[in-house]
Amino acid sequence: MSQRHPLIIHYKTSQLLCFIVGVVFLLASVLSAGFFYGDKTYSDDQEYIDELQATLDQFSEKVTVSQQALVAMQLTAQVDAAALEQTRLQLVDMQKQVYRRDQELKLYREMLQDSSQSTGLSVSDLRIEKVVERLYQYHWVVQQKTHEAKKLQVNAKIWIIGTQDGKEKILPLNEIDAEIDDLPIQLKLKYFSINRGLVELPQGFTPEFLRVSLRYPWIEKPQFDKKFVWQVQE
Repeated sequence: MSQRHPLIIHYKTSQLLCFIVGVVFLLASVLSAGFFYGDKTYSDDQEYIDELQATLDQFSEKVTVSQQALVAMQLTAQVDAAALEQTRLQLVDMQKQVYRRDQELKLYREMLQDSSQSTGLSVSDLRIEKVVERLYQYHWVVQQKTHEAKKLQVNAKIWIIGTQDGKEKILPLNEIDAEIDDLPIQLKLKYFSINRGLVELPQGFTPEFLRVSLRYPWIEKPQFDKKFVWQVQE
């Protein structure tokens, strides 16, 4: 039976040194290659980041410009809206003035044509219009015909007469018209006075008549006192 002998390799010092140098060179090459590859990758990443930052700066600048433009447009829109509202209010006021002058012209013509009207106070052109539930707009004209064409004071009282809960109820105008503080209403007129207002009737109240009383302050007895049927204009 043959015996196996261990294999023993003998290296020379020069060979071992060359081997170590080769390993060190190989490691150095690997490290150098890794360093240069990493440096190139870092440079590429840094360039990409710089490009992103430049793009972000451009977009930030555009957003800032757009925000400034939006603010300017909003201010312009607010100014235009204010101007439009002011114009609308002026138009409404002009419409009211035209309507009032038309009414005045109509009354002047009627007074010139009606030579049979007796002297004193009277009420004409009484109209009632429904705005919403329980809210009504009223329009009435006080006329006076005197031998002296001068402006005089007239005290006016108005009541709404109706029923509530099966009982008669009388409502003074100052209780249902927020613009009237107290009665009598003091009017100053030369030929006529056009009056308008809004009344809000109580819940469950059914109006039937509207009573108007007119008198000069220096006379105790009313010169005009009349009931009008409550009739809403369609």
